[in-house]
Amino acid sequence: LILSLLYTIKFEPIMSFVKREDLIKDGDMVIVRRENLLKPLLIERDKRYQLTAGYFNHNDIIGKPFGCRMFSHNKKCTMTILAPTPELWTLALPHRTQILYSTDISLVCLMLELSPGCVIVESGTGSGSLTHALARAVGDSGHVHTHEFHAQRCETAAKEFETHGISENVTVYHKNVCADGFAVEGKANAVFLDLPSPWEAIPHAVTAFHSDGGRICSFSPCIEQVQKASLSLQEEGFEEIQTFESIETPYQLSRKRVWQPFVGTESHKKFRSDQRVLDNQSDSLEWVNAFVKGGPRKDGVGHTGYLTFATLPAKELIRKRKAPSQDGEGPSGSNSAANAQQSSNEKKQKSSEIVEESASVTGDEKSSVTDQQVESDPQNIALATDEK
Repeated sequence: LILSLLYTIKFEPIMSFVKREDLIKDGDMVIVRRENLLKPLLIERDKRYQLTAGYFNHNDIIGKPFGCRMFSHNKKCTMTILAPTPELWTLALPHRTQILYSTDISLVCLMLELSPGCVIVESGTGSGSLTHALARAVGDSGHVHTHEFHAQRCETAAKEFETHGISENVTVYHKNVCADGFAVEGKANAVFLDLPSPWEAIPHAVTAFHSDGGRICSFSPCIEQVQKASLSLQEEGFEEIQTFESIETPYQLSRKRVWQPFVGTESHKKFRSDQRVLDNQSDSLEWVNAFVKGGPRKDGVGHTGYLTFATLPAKELIRKRKAPSQDGEGPSGSNSAANAQQSSNEKKQKSSEIVEESASVTGDEKSSVTDQQVESDPQNIALATDEK
């Protein structure tokens, strides 16, 4: 009996934000759109989605394709069932903290050079808006290690990731990275920081990077935070430090109609005059067809935050820059430091010889000997004077 039950049970995968399915199944998370309003909805068998004008049975939604339009039981209201994506989730998610929107998220994924198979470390998780986009960017072969210091938000985010089908490549840690560091060391290809004081977490981020280095991004609303974070990045050996501000400017199209003075012959004027009388307009103006006018919207989104990016070179190169090797190679691999030290020692030796020779003679002889030494090697004038 048990074996027969196992054979009859079908284990269907949950619709994921990364993997796309054609039909809606029981347990899927969908995005409901109604009158330009987006809301997440978990499909569960034998349940209802209640609205003011009517309700929708979940059993009627199961089996329908994504993008379909559903009517309520009394046919008084409709809604569209959309497949979940990171962009739609950003607009529909329940806000637990301030989130990043698609304009900043797209720049983060681009500048961090994320691709399938990458390992990225994030702090903090917040409402999970960016985490969904990172999970899609790294794919099934990559992994996202996200950290959150608030216990309740950490637990809620972990449950959401499991419901959304991305828990396999997203791991949530309850940890304060500014004090205790990251839970991952030597694996990350990229690091993202969304913290009030990112400069405290930057030294810990160096240990999280892979030996080949990688990219880092810090999101800060205030420019003072950017200044402190940039100084910390420079102290830790990061290069190519850049700060961006993404401001989205949507344009709104409108149709306009204008009047202009009539220009034409008398016959055209009589014909046009008849049309103007019908339109109850003056004889000196004619009606021009409508045209489309575009301009920036005044209610657009303004400043959201500053994105600071930097590159961490290979750790071996960082080690050489901070502590030059015994063979005297500098940051660029040359022997400039050793050559400079050797040249300085030779100059000091020559100057000491001049002083000894000049001390062995007196009077005019001392003067002549010193003059000869100076004329033979003018570069030793300052050195000989200092040694005297």
